[in-house]
Order: sequence, then structure tokens, then C-alpha cells
Amino acid sequence: MSEKWYWTVEGADGRVRIGLTDQTRTELGDVSFVDLPKIGTVLAIGDALASIEATKAVLDFDTPFAGTVVAVNTVAIDKPSILSNSSQDDNWLVVLKN
Repeated sequence: MSEKWYWTVEGADGRVRIGLTDQTRTELGDVSFVDLPKIGTVLAIGDALASIEATKAVLDFDTPFAGTVVAVNTVAIDKPSILSNSSQDDNWLVVLKN
């Protein structure tokens, strides 16, 4: 997947939060299901990061960074429509740490 699909925010502690860009949300439509890795999962660049089902598409997203999953957006798992929100406080997927 291209970088256009993701926004990323790197913290001072080296953690990287990954979420969906406005363009991605527009192209997906309303999100109805999201599958995210478990906390503790070690990912290499290109590994499966998320599977998202929406009104316009079903997509598998690969991770743009390597690291260990230290947080997942559990709200998005329970209420996938939150990923359609433009707020980075809501539409993030995971946090990785090297």
C-alpha cells in the first residue's frame, strides 16, 4: 500500500501511531469491520497490519514500519464506524514501537 493510505505520528519515545488518511476514508466509505493484530505482535515492513471491510471496498493494509504492536484501537474493533471519523484521536489503527 502507498503512503497515501496512512498518516503516521512519531512520538518522542519512538512509538509510531498509524491511522487512515482522509483519502483512504473517502475511498473506503463507511467501515463495518476491522481486524487488527494483537498487542505484542512483531511486524516487519509489509506485514499485514489491518483488514478493513467497508461499503466501497474490502482491503488488507500492510504496515509501513517495522516494530512491536504496543497498542491497538479497541474502540475501532467494537465500533468500526469510528474509523470514518477525521479525528486522529479516533481513526488510528495501531501504535508500533521499535
